[in-house]
Amino acid sequence: MSSTNKTSNLGLNSWIESDKPKRTDFVYDNSVIDRVLGNHVKDSTIHLTEDEKIKVQSPFVVHTIYGTGSEFTRINLGFVPSVVMAFKKNAPYCQDQGSYTKVNSGVATAVGTTGGIEISQDKVIMYETDTVENSSIYSLNEEYAEYILIAFR
Repeated sequence: MSSTNKTSNLGLNSWIESDKPKRTDFVYDNSVIDRVLGNHVKDSTIHLTEDEKIKVQSPFVVHTIYGTGSEFTRINLGFVPSVVMAFKKNAPYCQDQGSYTKVNSGVATAVGTTGGIEISQDKVIMYETDTVENSSIYSLNEEYAEYILIAFR
């Protein structure tokens, strides 16, 4: 005889003193628990993946970068960013130089960039140019200059 009462949520056996539990009752209860919990644990619409948990707990990182003066510098982030922003510390975003603009900042995404900076898989590349391009010279790796880099997961 199975139990006189059942639990309200899963319909598991809830015996009273006069009930006589059988092995099949336990097997049934265990299969219900395994099915319900198994489906819950596997449900990716209500549970976050490890990558999603990292994005929620640490949605961005901030780095201080020191320019080398070379044509570019490559910063390994260890993750593929959705957006990166970089700017020279204690400098305007851009400076009018008469015949061109010196750009001290940049933004890059997977679909486009302001120039002077780009995303390449899990790396950010920041450029120091000496030729005018689009009426600008990009100054994102000036020797000894300090830059702040913000990368969003």
